[in-house]
Amino acid sequence: MHRRRKTRELCMKILYAYRFENMQQDIIEFYKRFRELNQNEDFKDVDEKYLEKLLKGVIQNQQIIDNLIAKYSKDWPLNRLPMVELELMRIAVYELLFEEDVPVSVAIDEAVDMASIFGIEKAPSFVNGILGRIAENEVKRSKNHDD
Repeated sequence: MHRRRKTRELCMKILYAYRFENMQQDIIEFYKRFRELNQNEDFKDVDEKYLEKLLKGVIQNQQIIDNLIAKYSKDWPLNRLPMVELELMRIAVYELLFEEDVPVSVAIDEAVDMASIFGIEKAPSFVNGILGRIAENEVKRSKNHDD
């Protein structure tokens, strides 16, 4: 599994768990505790630096991210979205808005691929549709930046 894919997958799992805890705790402290409590999780292929950047970025920019997801999911309020899909979209939207070294297509494809593994049956098309509209209307960089 590609290193960034494994990092995004672990990020989704940590954010998912974080929502069930007291979210007042610092996300990096939560991650350290998560790591201690999940010894069976494979951390060796994870980009620790990027993971921490994703975790902090999603949490610090959650209002902006959630506003965009809500805007483009129209008939689906955030509290009705399945948590896995919501966390995957939060990660992807963070990357779309704030990580210019991540190509738009990669941010979307990774979220869609993981939605097909971890989400409900219709998750991939739902996630793809929302992220595609966000990319088309809100992302101000080249859509084909595939370096």
